[in-house]
Amino acid sequence: MIGTMRAMPKLVLIFLLLGALQGGQILASSQGKSVALLTTPNQNPFIGVWNAAFMAAAEKAGMKVTNLTTPYDAALQAQQVDDAVARRFDLIVLLPTNHQAIIPPLMRTRNAGLPIVLIVSPIQDYEDLYVSFIGPDHYELGRLAGESLARALHSGGRNGGKVAAITGSSEQLSTQLRVAGFRDAIGAHSDIEIVAVEDGKWNTALSERIAAQLLVRFAVRGGLDGIYGMADNQAAGIIQAIEAAGMKPGLSPEEIVVVGSNCMEEGIRNIRAGKQYSTNTQLPTENGRAAAEHIARYFNGETLEKREILKAEVITRSNVNRYGEPCTY
Repeated sequence: MIGTMRAMPKLVLIFLLLGALQGGQILASSQGKSVALLTTPNQNPFIGVWNAAFMAAAEKAGMKVTNLTTPYDAALQAQQVDDAVARRFDLIVLLPTNHQAIIPPLMRTRNAGLPIVLIVSPIQDYEDLYVSFIGPDHYELGRLAGESLARALHSGGRNGGKVAAITGSSEQLSTQLRVAGFRDAIGAHSDIEIVAVEDGKWNTALSERIAAQLLVRFAVRGGLDGIYGMADNQAAGIIQAIEAAGMKPGLSPEEIVVVGSNCMEEGIRNIRAGKQYSTNTQLPTENGRAAAEHIARYFNGETLEKREILKAEVITRSNVNRYGEPCTY
């Protein structure tokens, strides 16, 4: 009896040690996990910074990240997804280039038992194909841009006017949602007309060329009053086209109002210079870190929300100084 009592503390100690070890394994279960990060090109300033922020945070949590990109080629991305399954990664982080074409690869991935987390641009329906979507509310980003453009037109002393939008890749649901939000916001103002929506594929140079063509096209109809560049690098290209045409970006009735999004360095610089009216917060460093933290929680056994939505705020000259640090790319 005495021997049994003496042995009890040792047994308790062993159980405590085992519990601690098991708890340590749970807390550190992201250690050594392999993650395939499949995105659009790193040459895109937003995506490049997002990926860098994600990889830094994921590697700090012990994950091993392999980043593969595609120039908005849905067939190539499908092949990359299939390759990630074959290489037996622990998880795929995916930015879809085409929200419809990606469905068959996602089905194959689900059937193989490999979890997927979607980032930046969502897919419609098919919630059983992925663990979680982590990104902004794109409809809200488009709506905020539309409201900002309408507010700028009216505050500049004109009665509405004709506006255009130069968008990201039209094959992505993120772009389509932003266009819908923009249309709804502008539609609330009967004196403002959307006369063109063109696919700029998130590209600065292409957006500049499209803007130049729009300026010529609508010159005989009294010109454009405002242009929405879906990302700030696109808005920068639009501003270059306006200035190259001998016109000025700005608020007065003789100028063209430009709004953007994504809180990029070009946008902050142009807002401070009075050439761009507004942008919206969609911070790549914050978004990338948040995604890595969410995935670490998943590996640690937590259940993620189906949609982890990151909030957005409008940035104009009145509050731009608050965003110098977060918006630096």
